[in-house]
Amino acid sequence: MKIGRYRSEPKVEGGLNDTAPPDEEPADEEEEPVEEEEPVEEEAPVEEEEPVEEEEPVEEEDPAPVDDCEHTSDLIYVIAQDDASLHLFDPTTLSFTRLGELNCDAWSQPESMSVARDGVAYVRYSDEAVYAVDVETLACTPTAYNDKVTSFGAFGMGHATESAETWRDQLYVANSRQLARVDTATWKLTILGTMKSQAELSGDAEGQLWGLLPLESPAQLVQLDKTSGAVLSTTKLPGFPDASEIDTFAFAAWGGEHFLFVRVFGMGSTTDVYRVDASGKLSVALEDIGFEIVGAGVSTCAPTE
Repeated sequence: MKIGRYRSEPKVEGGLNDTAPPDEEPADEEEEPVEEEEPVEEEAPVEEEEPVEEEEPVEEEDPAPVDDCEHTSDLIYVIAQDDASLHLFDPTTLSFTRLGELNCDAWSQPESMSVARDGVAYVRYSDEAVYAVDVETLACTPTAYNDKVTSFGAFGMGHATESAETWRDQLYVANSRQLARVDTATWKLTILGTMKSQAELSGDAEGQLWGLLPLESPAQLVQLDKTSGAVLSTTKLPGFPDASEIDTFAFAAWGGEHFLFVRVFGMGSTTDVYRVDASGKLSVALEDIGFEIVGAGVSTCAPTE
């Protein structure tokens, strides 16, 4: 058996050249098995994420001042005729809180009032002068309004926002037959349109303007178009005092309802308070409150429902 090894022959002297033994063939070597390399999985290409654009905060086109409504109550302000005292009326409790007396004019009496959302009440006196009153301090400042220039005469007044989308309010006034807007920066009066009869005004933060017309029979509560004075809706008020019986009247819109302050002629009589609810139903809220209200004002900071 072959074990991969050869023998050499002995050398003969004087004979042929020595014969070299054949080259030895190397034994077969067992080859080590070659380990197969595992296939390298190619990594999937990483998709780059698109950068997410951050949405910029939407800014209001006309943001309200930082102190908006901080200097006025969202309740109803009323003013008494005899002593020019200012009160707050809370419609939720039907209670009054006396704030103090105004010292604007010693020779005439207040007759109408409206309140702006910046805490200024505008009070018209019987001599047609208009005063700006700080509702926190009750300090009075004469305005530049001049009835000799406007010839508008006695008027009721109320504030309403320009629309439901803005905080900005406007002062509206109504005399015996006309609706007008007053710019309180310049005190320029702009006639907007005609009305049925004498009215007191009140507005709200929804941009709505309302008028109380006590001379109609029966009295009417109307919503007005702020650009023309046209009547948009009418609520008749059967049971409201007849015009011939009324001495003083005022009203204000609040929380989707309306509160009417009326004094009828009679020895010792004082103001009664009526409520007109959201359905248009008239009811007596308070009788003979103990003083005579001649003006009422509510800012557009008040709730609308």
